[in-house]
Amino acid sequence: MLVVLHLGAAATSTEPMATRNFLKFVRANNNAAEAAASARPFLVGGQAIGRVLAQSAGQLSRFPEVFDVTDRAVRLRDEAGACVETRSEAVAYVLGELRAEGNVPMLAGWRDEKLAARASFFSKPLLLVERAAAGIFGFPAYGVFVNGFTAAADDATPTALWLGRRAANKPTWPGLLDCLAAGGVSAGKLPTEAMQEECREEASMPEELIARVRPAGGVCYTSFDESGWALKRDVLYCFDLHCPSDFQPLCMEGEECGLGEVGEFKLMTIEEVATLLAQGGEEFKPNVGVVIVDFLMRHGLVVTPNDPDYLELLAELRNAECR
Repeated sequence: MLVVLHLGAAATSTEPMATRNFLKFVRANNNAAEAAASARPFLVGGQAIGRVLAQSAGQLSRFPEVFDVTDRAVRLRDEAGACVETRSEAVAYVLGELRAEGNVPMLAGWRDEKLAARASFFSKPLLLVERAAAGIFGFPAYGVFVNGFTAAADDATPTALWLGRRAANKPTWPGLLDCLAAGGVSAGKLPTEAMQEECREEASMPEELIARVRPAGGVCYTSFDESGWALKRDVLYCFDLHCPSDFQPLCMEGEECGLGEVGEFKLMTIEEVATLLAQGGEEFKPNVGVVIVDFLMRHGLVVTPNDPDYLELLAELRNAECR
């Protein structure tokens, strides 16, 4: 079991091998920066908002009335529309055709949820795209992740984390460990609003507890989706919640666990969580492991500033565009 540190006068460094394993785990998730740099820009209205990999570009090239695909770029044609609504309809038609054919793997996870395609969070959306298809176009996507922790009554230092295990029927990463509440930021929503919605829907949190959730920074990375066809240029807003000792999350607004988003909730000690991550983190949804490594660092639980890998790990947690 990995020894968890508490910062103080005697704190020097965590186990070097464990820290290197955390760094290896975070890097494994941030594994597509080179591919993104060489991918074709996705242009809408003359503005580059995404990056398209070769396989996805090949599929989009089959619809020349909507997309102009060359070796250098993928451009949404001006004829597709001059406003968000008409552009979105044109793209939705293409995605519907590709989904019906079944040749683009990530479209099997269709969610009927729209994401805003834009260059940065507060820039004007240029079109709306089905969430499952966002990676095809490689534009930034945003999420909210809540770290729910418990602590001793006389100390705010986290001692355990509430984790959810994703339901076995989830289209992505089924059965893996997830944060207490997490999800994407849909078009038209702000991060705090999205966080509150996820807390209600995934863990049935009461409003008075949701009001205690606090923003705690964020992580960003560029990775491949599970199929390898698409880029995930994700920016994740992180939140912390000090849970009361009698708190018990419930699945899907009180319904039986396993029938909705979450298979089960479990309270794991910080030592157990840190050890699983240091051993490779195979039980965790990859970006959740990254969020938790950030949580452990912020609370000074596993890595101290005296560790030779501290700054490198800190940089790797935000080693992508964060805007």
